[in-house]
Amino acid sequence: MAEALYFMPDISGFSQFVNDTEIEHSVHIIAELLELLLDNNTLNLQLVEIEGDALFMFSTKIPSYEELLGQTKTMLEEFHKHTKEYDTKRICNCGSCKTTIDLDLKFLVHYGELTMIKVKNIIKPYGKEVIQIHRLLKNQVPVKEYILFTENMHTLYQDTAGKNWTKKTEIYDLQNLNYYYKVLDNIKLKVEEESQKEAEKNEDITIPDAVINKTFSANIQKIHRYVSELKYRHIWDKEIERIDFNENEVNRVGTEHNCVLKLGTLKFKTISRPSKDSLIYGEKTEGMIFIKKFYYLVKLHSIDLNTTEVSLSLYLEYTFLGRLMKASILKRITKMWQKKLVLLNQVTQ
Repeated sequence: MAEALYFMPDISGFSQFVNDTEIEHSVHIIAELLELLLDNNTLNLQLVEIEGDALFMFSTKIPSYEELLGQTKTMLEEFHKHTKEYDTKRICNCGSCKTTIDLDLKFLVHYGELTMIKVKNIIKPYGKEVIQIHRLLKNQVPVKEYILFTENMHTLYQDTAGKNWTKKTEIYDLQNLNYYYKVLDNIKLKVEEESQKEAEKNEDITIPDAVINKTFSANIQKIHRYVSELKYRHIWDKEIERIDFNENEVNRVGTEHNCVLKLGTLKFKTISRPSKDSLIYGEKTEGMIFIKKFYYLVKLHSIDLNTTEVSLSLYLEYTFLGRLMKASILKRITKMWQKKLVLLNQVTQ
């Protein structure tokens, strides 16, 4: 009978959120991270299925101990590079987005017989070996990030695995089940120490060409959601026909989307600025007629639970011809944004 290596990377660390935005964003973030793990599948393991926040994979080609540890190291490094970069570029303050940086990754590995089951056109591993690795998802390992070997797996690599493995025994179905684990926390610390990445540097925006200040009788989080969530843009921005964007990705600094207008399309990129007491969202484009670059930043400052100060700053860099019409262009764009803010105020009441 064929034998296989069973491999499960499992993401943990999200709290249980109840807010609709938090649930939606957590789904997008986990999907993005699972795709990242699959993209870094250096051993060409076969994906059986996605199980919540985990991947269940297997291979009949048994790697060496060094190759397997290399696989976990690659996945873990890329995982933490991504969550670190995500944190520096996020614009959303919902529970899911704020805790992405705290997510952890553990690996469970088992070696045993391979039995397949076929149901309709679906063929996948089945039997006691599959049950064993799944039982160990709920273990008592006292650390957050680790690689766990079942006893079979540890025996297979006993000549190369070294001595820095901790053995534990737990009772499952009234039977003792031995396993070994190795702490992987040093990889996360290394990524954090070496990471010099910062949020995408904003353009040298200094003095705005125009500023529009409003006071909204609405909660700051609601306003921020309508401003930063691209799916809501058409509700308050009537200058656009539609927005084309990746609905499976959470908007953050560097995210690009296309605004389809009546007379063409403009590509925008999300920008922001650091602030301790405000929420700031903005976008930039380089495709407007008579304008080399256009930026806007919306700054939201909470007065109380249902009152928010909204400050919109507009920045324009004109072409040669644009400079000749600077006053009229600025007047038109300012008037256009005043109308957008009126609608935004209405929909967030």
